Parts: sequence; C-alpha cells; structure tokens
Amino acid sequence: MAAEKPDRKEHEFMVAAVEPAKDDTLDGVAVTLVDARGGRVRLHMDTDMAEILRERISAALSKTVGP
Repeated sequence: MAAEKPDRKEHEFMVAAVEPAKDDTLDGVAVTLVDARGGRVRLHMDTDMAEILRERISAALSKTVGP
C-alpha cells in the first residue's frame, strides 16, 4: 500500500503569537500569526468572518475548559 501524499492545500501552523496587524486602512480585522520558527501569516477578515472565528474559538475553548 502506497503512503498517502500530503494535501498541498493544507498546512499545519502552530501559533506561538498573535499580533494585531498594523494596517489601519483595512475594512475589517487583520491579525498576524507567528509560528515557533518566526514564520508569519497575516490573516485578513471582514467583520462577519471575524465574528464567526471568535464564536468558533470560544466554543472550542469552552469544550477544553468545561463548565
């Protein structure tokens, strides 16, 4: 059986820091995610998508912390 090829559309990124983006001209929200090696990814979202992300992170946190 051949080993599965990794999906080139997906990347594991272990976040070591989150910084507000310095762009004040964006219509929405931007954050910079920093990995353990110093690699950076800037994430741009409109306010609706940022709210969905906030809700999903909140739900995930409540599962790990418990009531």
